[in-house]
Amino acid sequence: MSALRYDVLVIGAGPAGCAAGIEAARAGLRVGVLDRATFPRPKTCGDAISNRAAILVDALVGCPDALRTVPHAEVTAGVAVFPDGSRVGRSFGDAPGFIVPRLHLDDLLRRALEAAGAQLRQGVKVRRLSTDGERVVGAEAEGLSVRADVVVAADGPGSVAWAALGVPYRRGPELAVAITAYHEGVTHGDAASTNEHYFEEDLPCGYGWIFPAVEGRSNVGVYQRADRFKAHGRTLPQLLRSFVAAHPERLASSRAVGRARSWALPLMARPWPPAGPGVLACGDAAWAVDPLAGEGIFQALWSGGLAGRTVIRALVRGGFDRMVARRYRLEHAAGLWPGSVARLAIQQAMDPLVERGWYQRPWVRALLRRGYGSDAFEVSKRL
Repeated sequence: MSALRYDVLVIGAGPAGCAAGIEAARAGLRVGVLDRATFPRPKTCGDAISNRAAILVDALVGCPDALRTVPHAEVTAGVAVFPDGSRVGRSFGDAPGFIVPRLHLDDLLRRALEAAGAQLRQGVKVRRLSTDGERVVGAEAEGLSVRADVVVAADGPGSVAWAALGVPYRRGPELAVAITAYHEGVTHGDAASTNEHYFEEDLPCGYGWIFPAVEGRSNVGVYQRADRFKAHGRTLPQLLRSFVAAHPERLASSRAVGRARSWALPLMARPWPPAGPGVLACGDAAWAVDPLAGEGIFQALWSGGLAGRTVIRALVRGGFDRMVARRYRLEHAAGLWPGSVARLAIQQAMDPLVERGWYQRPWVRALLRRGYGSDAFEVSKRL
């Protein structure tokens, strides 16, 4: 069995892992990264990158407008569409968001990771973390043993860090599920650069989406909280077919390209990310997904960046102990939890708002504006 030694071992080379690895490598630490995939690789996702996430990508890649260097669609506005056709919209102004397929986004970040000096090993599946007493000291993979002063777990739902820390897999209202497919021939009309989120009566605690096209293909999908999904008994493919059929104005002339793909989203329904002596989790492994919008890329980039900076401080000062883990958990909660609390409340309120038509009331519109996350809103009525 081969043996490796690093200052920092990052498990997972998605947005969170790359953010953590880039931060640590740029500080001069010896960083190893393991990922079970071989890049470039597709990743099931809605592909939406908010304007605040785009800023973080620029910083990590080290150049302005980094997302414009890969296949993309620019997003200048977002809109929430309700059953009667009424819309609550936001303009992104001078700071657009983007649609970038994960095939291209993750490879862009992967290149920046290796350019920063991190050593990436692809096609390596980590089986478990190694411990010495209560402290995590590395990881084991098939034919490979790695030791490190700190392990950063950025390996998504079911992270190996959860088992090492005794963290259970949460379900019900702390988890969401989604399904997506690429469609050609979508009729965007006046929404060619707009992210559309459809709040439907048959999608409680969820929504459907139609996003601008990249290279002729639009990302179309459905998102729903897991407990509400389980309650109605329909499958995710059934939900997606129902959504597509309900919107002929956009999708009647379209056709799906490839197969639909589903995935789980660990929602930030609690403030504290998993962390302990020698290990911390970030991104989806830290249950950091926005519970209202299902947004995870910004949270992954932010969470991974915080993980990287935390590791740097810890190793400079002598090690990643229980107190450092506690500080990381506090800083992570302070950065993401307040917004998640508000969005959890809005998500819970969406059922009666949609079912009873309350979304048409002015005070509800004001709440939706706040929850939608912009100070540049426009409210319109589809005629």
